[in-house]
Amino acid sequence: MSIGLTTNRLRDLTQHADRIREEWGFPGSAVGIVYDDKVLFSAGFGHHRIGENSEVTPHTLFPIASATKSFTAMSLALLVEEGKLDWDVPLQQYWPAFRLFDPIASVQITVRDILCHRSGLPRHDLVWYNTRLTREQLVKRVRYLEPTVDFRHSYQYQNLLYTAAGHLVERLSGLSWEDFVKERILTKLGMDHSYFTVENARHAGPIALPYMWKAGSVTEVPFLNNEAIGPAGSMISCVEDMIKWLTFQLRGVLPDGQPLVGQQLLLEMHQPQMVSSTQTLYPEIPFVCSALGWFVQSYRGHNMIFHPGNLQGFTSFVSFLPEQKLGIVVLSQVDQSRLPVALTYEIYDRLLDLAPLDWHGRLKQEVQEEAKKMEEQLQNFKKSIDSMDDHDHPLSSRQYGRYEGNYHHPGYGIVSIAHTENSLQMKMLDNRLTFRRRHRRFCSKAGACRESKGDSFYTHVKSYFPIGVVGYDGQNYDGNAVCVVHDQLC
Repeated sequence: MSIGLTTNRLRDLTQHADRIREEWGFPGSAVGIVYDDKVLFSAGFGHHRIGENSEVTPHTLFPIASATKSFTAMSLALLVEEGKLDWDVPLQQYWPAFRLFDPIASVQITVRDILCHRSGLPRHDLVWYNTRLTREQLVKRVRYLEPTVDFRHSYQYQNLLYTAAGHLVERLSGLSWEDFVKERILTKLGMDHSYFTVENARHAGPIALPYMWKAGSVTEVPFLNNEAIGPAGSMISCVEDMIKWLTFQLRGVLPDGQPLVGQQLLLEMHQPQMVSSTQTLYPEIPFVCSALGWFVQSYRGHNMIFHPGNLQGFTSFVSFLPEQKLGIVVLSQVDQSRLPVALTYEIYDRLLDLAPLDWHGRLKQEVQEEAKKMEEQLQNFKKSIDSMDDHDHPLSSRQYGRYEGNYHHPGYGIVSIAHTENSLQMKMLDNRLTFRRRHRRFCSKAGACRESKGDSFYTHVKSYFPIGVVGYDGQNYDGNAVCVVHDQLC
C-alpha cells in the first residue's frame, strides 16, 4: 500500500469524523491511525464537556474499558516468557486456593481458558458493578457463581475471571497488576500518558467526561469506579499512547527495536482460540473468534484483530490488520455506542480501497433496532407478570411486609428488601445499588426491577418469597437467571 495514496484517502477524514460525531450527538471523540511505524492520522473532535470550550485532542484521556484486557494478556505472556507460567497448565498449580463453582472446571481451568472466555460462567457483572470489595475479595466470590454452560463448551464473556488473571500476575510477580503493567509494558513503550484510576488521570491532564443516553438526550453521569476489576477494564489512555500500543502489535518490537516478548508468543495471542459468533449481522464479517486478550474476525476478507471497550459513559474500539500493517484506535464518550466501530470500518474501507459501505447508517439502525427489541422484551416481561393470577389485587402494606428482610448469597453478598411507598425496594449492599419494583403487584413467580437512578441496569428478579430466594439476570432480558440468593438473615 502506497503511503502517498493512503494520505490522499484520508484527506477529508477530519470533517467526516466530526460530522459523524455530531450526527450521533456525542460530545467528543478521538481517532488515531498507524501504518507500520508511521502515524497517518491523530486528531480529536468535539469537547471534553458539553457547554465548555475544552477541545478534545490526541492527548485527551478516555477510559478504554475492556480494551484493557489486551494489556492483562500481555502481562501474562511476559510471565510465560520468563517460565513462571504456562498457558495450558491448570491454574491451581500456580494458585492452589483458586476455585470455581464447577469442581471439574476448578481443577482443569487454565489461563488460556480464562483469556478466551470459555469458563462456562456468564457475565455476573452485578457482582462487581460499583462494588465496595477489593480485587482479592471479588476473586474469592467467583467460586460461588454458577455457570450456565459446560466448561469449554462455548464462549461467554467474563470480566471477573480477567480480574482473577490480573490477580495471578500479582501472585507470580510480587507486584500489583498496575505496577507490573506500568513497569513492564507502558514504560518500555513510552506510554507515559496512560493510567489506572480516574483520580490519577484527572491530575495528569485533560480527561473526557462520561455521558449516557437518558430520555432521548445525552446526559453527563459520574465516573464509574471499577478499580477492583482493573485487569478487566480500568485503564485510561489517549490516542497518542494507544497508537504506540498498536505500533507494537504490528511490528512486534519496542521503539528501540528490542522485543518485549518473543515473536511466536505475540503471534499466538493473535490466533483464534474459541468461536464466539457465527451469527453475525453482516456478510462482510462471517465470524468472530476470541483470542488471548483480543478478538479475531474476517473483515471483508482481511484478518482483523480487535477489542472493543464499553464502560459507563465511554466506548472504545482498538483494532489492527496485521498483514496490511494498519491499526486504528477510536475513543469516544457515551457508552453502548457504535460510533467507534462505524468510523473504524469506514476508515479501513478507504485505506484498503474497498467499495464504500454505509457503516454509519447500518450501525445506527442496529442501535435503534436493539433499543426497540429491548423495550419490547421488557414490555412482554411486564405483561407476563400482570397475567399471573397469584394476586388479583395489589398487595397491602401487611403483605408487603412479609417480604422484607436481608437475604444473602455468598457470591452477590447481602440483598436488603424493604417496603416503601406501596412498592418493594431491593438494595445490593456491597454494590450500593438500589432497585425498585415497577408494579404494585408482587407475585411469587417473577418480578421486574430497575436500578432506582436509572443509570445502567434493568434486572429481572425471580421472587419466591417469603421463603427467601431471589435471582438476578443482570442486563439481559431473556429471563435466564444467573444467581440465586438464599438464606434469609432476618
